[in-house]
Amino acid sequence: MKVIEDNLWLCSDCTQVACNGPHGVQLENEKDTLDGLANLGPHLVPDFDSETGDGIEEFSRRICESCNTTLAGYKARFAQLGE
Repeated sequence: MKVIEDNLWLCSDCTQVACNGPHGVQLENEKDTLDGLANLGPHLVPDFDSETGDGIEEFSRRICESCNTTLAGYKARFAQLGE
């Protein structure tokens, strides 16, 4: 597998579900989060380092590339793998 798209920025809800799955998570907009992550595909991988903060923006005005929220806040970088 190789990186087919990088610099995908996800909001805190989408990041949490992408990393841990949807079970036990209370989401603000569950349908948009789950649909958006499904559209990004099964090979979405984190591209951030929580230890150093690389790939994490604590307060960003970027649009979430999963659920498309325009709310400012936490964003984390991901990459999409494929053939």
